[in-house]
Amino acid sequence: MNTVPEFNSSRAVFAVCGKGGVGKTVFATLLARAMMDAGIKPLLLVDADPVGGLTTAIGEEAQYTLASVKEQFIREVTEKGRDGAKEAAENLSYFIFRALKERANYSLLAMGHTTKKGCFCSANTLLRQSLAEIIDAFAGVIIDAEAGIEQINREVTTLVNQVFVIVDASRRSFDTLKSIASLVDSSRISVVVNRVMEDEVYSLPEGFTYAGSIPEDAILKQYDRDGISLWQLPDKNPVVLSVKKIIHQYNDKTTASFSSSKKH
Repeated sequence: MNTVPEFNSSRAVFAVCGKGGVGKTVFATLLARAMMDAGIKPLLLVDADPVGGLTTAIGEEAQYTLASVKEQFIREVTEKGRDGAKEAAENLSYFIFRALKERANYSLLAMGHTTKKGCFCSANTLLRQSLAEIIDAFAGVIIDAEAGIEQINREVTTLVNQVFVIVDASRRSFDTLKSIASLVDSSRISVVVNRVMEDEVYSLPEGFTYAGSIPEDAILKQYDRDGISLWQLPDKNPVVLSVKKIIHQYNDKTTASFSSSKKH
């Protein structure tokens, strides 16, 4: 079992990945809460999933998204021609910051979804450019990636120093883990096992770093059903405590252990 990588609080850039429905957004949301509680702020929270799960989970609404400002960018280029394209490119920062929702301890950048097809500038490309443009203003960055491996294929994670891959009991979640590992060096991957029942343990494929597990929790499910921000979960909620334990491992540079009884 690999040891937990060194945590760099001066530039913590985390991506949370995994198959759809595995619990990425829950982990990303509570990871942000744990980091801010640990004094790592301001954070940049990137809701890179077009369906906007992270935005809802923290109780926000995104008036502007990268997709919407991308379409505005394209309209200006189209209307103004070649000279307009140059001017618009020089004003890229304006478009990016229009999509940035700023709060006291964090800012939210939502991907959103485009209403058009065949645009010359993909949303994922703009996301990568946006991160490069603004990342230095933040103590840490959390990217709640879209389901699967599409954004990794498009190298959105180029600036990321740690990829948390969320898995559950399903074979498909472990298949996604292996697919991600074929694109990202395994030294940058930490695996979080979600929805673990009491006394239930799993084994990881050899060569992966185990970050920790998150228990099944009825209160979290209720908050999710009722649309209540997961940041309002009680401090002593077992899921909140589990995520805090995971992030504290990176602060303390300790080694995680992982029991093996189930094979995937």
